[in-house]
Amino acid sequence: MENSSIRRVRISNGLLVGLLFVGIALRAQQTTDDLRNLARNPVGDAIKVPFSEVFNFDAGPYGRTANSLQTLPIIPLQAGENWLLIPRIAATPMAYLPDATQASGGSTGVGDTIATFFLTPAHTGPVIWGVGPALLIPTATNGNLGAGKWDLGPAVAVLVQPDWGSFGAVAQNIWSLPANSQRLSVHQMQIETSLSYNLPDGWYVFTSPTINADWTQSGQHRWFVPFGGGIGRTFNIANQAVDLNIAVYSNAIRPAREFSPKWQMSLQCTLLYPRNRKPAD
Repeated sequence: MENSSIRRVRISNGLLVGLLFVGIALRAQQTTDDLRNLARNPVGDAIKVPFSEVFNFDAGPYGRTANSLQTLPIIPLQAGENWLLIPRIAATPMAYLPDATQASGGSTGVGDTIATFFLTPAHTGPVIWGVGPALLIPTATNGNLGAGKWDLGPAVAVLVQPDWGSFGAVAQNIWSLPANSQRLSVHQMQIETSLSYNLPDGWYVFTSPTINADWTQSGQHRWFVPFGGGIGRTFNIANQAVDLNIAVYSNAIRPAREFSPKWQMSLQCTLLYPRNRKPAD
């Protein structure tokens, strides 16, 4: 199992390195404001390679801490003259989930992968949007780190970017496909919200909690709703466009009977490679 985890991490890292070289060749010059808008746009016309370290604190009677390294490489593809196909592959190459009922011990390995494929207009108006399928791929190397089943469902992204910032959401709802009767069925909704306010010199303040609803549970055990926010900045290091942000959230609503964490913190670094496409005639 350990060797399999190492191989998967190496493959994931190799793909990311390949994306960087492709992105360097396709990079176009953009202003700081343009780069900041692209960083906040889930279906923007730019190659993006985000790395996120997420910590979940104070779970269970022993105050255990979980953490995970997540990547979400995005490569826009032309789908005809007026459309783009935006694959978003959310992978977790490294994760640690403690046994919240004990003072020590837990599970370490690779998590599941969620792939969404958004079809979005190549030339957008005031409202940016995309629709498509979401697919959960059971890549977890430990049963505690993943669903153990293939899941499928619809996804939608909506974003508005006025001069002062941006607001929008990415939502998906997935169901288990028939397989592995020994694992519990999945019926889950996830909403990635986003609200940001622009500050001078590429800085911004934002809140982007991810809301989860497990429809297989009753009302008091169904919802997971964080509340909080953070600060970030988009800038250039030499010729490389980078977006950095940090956020802290209190898990204001969480399942009543589960040993769920009380608060969380995320650190994210996104490498940006804008595309230089010609506008339509």
